[in-house]
Amino acid sequence: MRARLRWTADAAPWSVAALGVTFGVAIGLIFASSGGGGLATYRSPDLWALVPAGWKDLNRVAPYGTALASWVDLDSPANAITVRATALAGVSPRARAFVRSRELGSATKSYVYEVSWPGGRSAWEVLYTDHDVHTALFEFDACSPAIAMTVTLNASSSSRLFDMEQTLPQGAEPVCDGTAFTSPDRADVAIPLHLPAAG
Repeated sequence: MRARLRWTADAAPWSVAALGVTFGVAIGLIFASSGGGGLATYRSPDLWALVPAGWKDLNRVAPYGTALASWVDLDSPANAITVRATALAGVSPRARAFVRSRELGSATKSYVYEVSWPGGRSAWEVLYTDHDVHTALFEFDACSPAIAMTVTLNASSSSRLFDMEQTLPQGAEPVCDGTAFTSPDRADVAIPLHLPAAG
């Protein structure tokens, strides 16, 4: 069940919605830890995420200050997930969501929701369909100072997207002291470390 606040009065009671999302996260973590099911855990020096097992890692790279990872279902390439973490967020998740919604233009109808996840974190979701690809884009902040998180889910159907929404967005986190978000010298492996000369 979606735990989201829509701009209408038909939102589900928070207790029921939170229970549904909590169940989804628990099932996802069980699958991830067992290694035998639908989800796997991705971990890099800069971020981690829950991703569908067997999806292809696109090995994305990003400039210093940003961590980027993407996966695609080779059996159905419309199904994909992208996780982006950018240092020094600066703009609130709500503002970023509405900017992304406006960037879609009037040709693509989009909806913006506030989402509540277990543990008290909230995120803003932009939901839209473009050329038969169903997309849910989530904006939230993590760490201090804030790192802007953007999780984009693409799916071949609305039911597939709904399934992905239940676990994947809240399974993405930056590594707050990751190499992309700390000293540029630490992030650049081409810069050798110099120890003080003995003497």
